[in-house]
Amino acid sequence: MPIESLLPARPGALRTCLTEPDWWADELQGLQVIQDLTSLALPGTLPGYRTVPGTRSPRWDWPGHALVHRTATVHQGVSLFGPVVIGPGCEVGPHASIFGPTVVQSDAYVGPSAEIRRSLLLAGAEISHLSFVGHSVIGRNVRLGAFFCSAVRNLRRGTVHILRAGTLVDTGEERLGCVIADGTETGVHTTVMPGRRVVTSPVVAAHSVVIKNC
Repeated sequence: MPIESLLPARPGALRTCLTEPDWWADELQGLQVIQDLTSLALPGTLPGYRTVPGTRSPRWDWPGHALVHRTATVHQGVSLFGPVVIGPGCEVGPHASIFGPTVVQSDAYVGPSAEIRRSLLLAGAEISHLSFVGHSVIGRNVRLGAFFCSAVRNLRRGTVHILRAGTLVDTGEERLGCVIADGTETGVHTTVMPGRRVVTSPVVAAHSVVIKNC
């Protein structure tokens, strides 16, 4: 059963990302996806998936369980803080942590000791070991090198601002990561600052700090 079946029938940013090409064209798409994820509600069971009780965390606002497809591989030591969906053919490496509401689409890879928080990983995305992806949308067949980090907080303004048509827009979100378009690759130790979009640069060099949309 496809992940789209978990979503409301009405159109939404999350459904658009899962089903449409060039989903990143709208500059507000990342914010809208995070808002859709925040209201994600999972059924107790789903055909083809196994239900995994979620780990409780007093520092996380979204308790719940995980739905893991029976063809997915989840290695020893993985912690799931639901609601989390891990789709067909995915692999989650040893000691990784995934905090929901997060959706990992088909054939994605989360490396050992990586951490994912309130994010959407589209089909074929690869997150290398010891990386942090928070409050972000990672496109199809994206390759994030080891030690990637999506910064999520603007300490000066308090909330994250994004550029829309050249104008700064206050998202109202205290934590918001990045949007990375399909097919992008980043070298090791890349950091993307809060609210930034990497949608026109297919390759980001190692040790880069992305402070502007590119």
